Amino acid sequence: MSLQDEEFRRQSDRTVDNLRSLYAILFALSLGLALTGTYDKVHAALVGQNFNAVSLAHHGLVTLSFLVTLSLFHYQTDRYMDVTYRGAGLLVVRPPIFLLDLVRGLLSMAPIYLMAQSLGAAPFQQVGFTWYVLAASLFLLSNTLFLSWAGVRGKPPSDGAPDVAASRIEALRVFWLLLNSACMVLLFAVYRLFRSAGEVCPARGEEGLQVGFVAAFCLILIARDMVDISQSWPVLHPADPGSGPVTPGRLLTWLERADRRRWIRALALVLVLATVILVARAGVWDILAVTRNCMSA
Repeated sequence: MSLQDEEFRRQSDRTVDNLRSLYAILFALSLGLALTGTYDKVHAALVGQNFNAVSLAHHGLVTLSFLVTLSLFHYQTDRYMDVTYRGAGLLVVRPPIFLLDLVRGLLSMAPIYLMAQSLGAAPFQQVGFTWYVLAASLFLLSNTLFLSWAGVRGKPPSDGAPDVAASRIEALRVFWLLLNSACMVLLFAVYRLFRSAGEVCPARGEEGLQVGFVAAFCLILIARDMVDISQSWPVLHPADPGSGPVTPGRLLTWLERADRRRWIRALALVLVLATVILVARAGVWDILAVTRNCMSA
């Protein structure tokens, strides 16, 4: 490697490290907000002597779902940038796609920050967990939209051999696209089910069926994260020193072919359209109406 190539590699690594530091700051702010909100709610319950073990467990499940989602997103964003941009430096990356990845990462953190804000005592007193549910749904939607963009593609290998690492990253992106789309359909189907059972504001989560909806919502989020990390770990996590690369699971291996990824993208589009129909029928489009219903529920 020439001195010029070595210098460019060093500058590329610094760029990636700076971006990872930015994501780490947003992660720390969101974590601080969530923990502060948890403290305020526990403190108010103890001071007001309305301590309830069931309510505490309910709030704990919501907080756990946020912490798991936040931690996984931070880890995957960090590793995704490492695997994608450190291999051969930024020289082989197309600038527009690099810019789209930066926008995707930053805008995907916005719903995470809103989720953290919604866990505060004041938002909960007004509308319960409504803003948490909406922010988490927006998080899945934004990631789904951004994953539908083109992936990172650089210069083809000089020997004409297929780029296995690039195929695995693209397969992982398509897997995320399918997983998020399916999760959104399931979440809004459950929301629609609880609305049809007579709950005006299922996401308030204070009593009756509301508690069941919020618990189901959080369990679905946690299950989604568990499926995610079980599949993405072999691609994003580095192999042990001296060992060969970890082989992905059957699903990601199956998705390494471009023609199969096109079919999965089409399936994800169908799921997104189904989500739009469910959202429209549930009346979630009208945020003002949802807020009024939850404040009066």
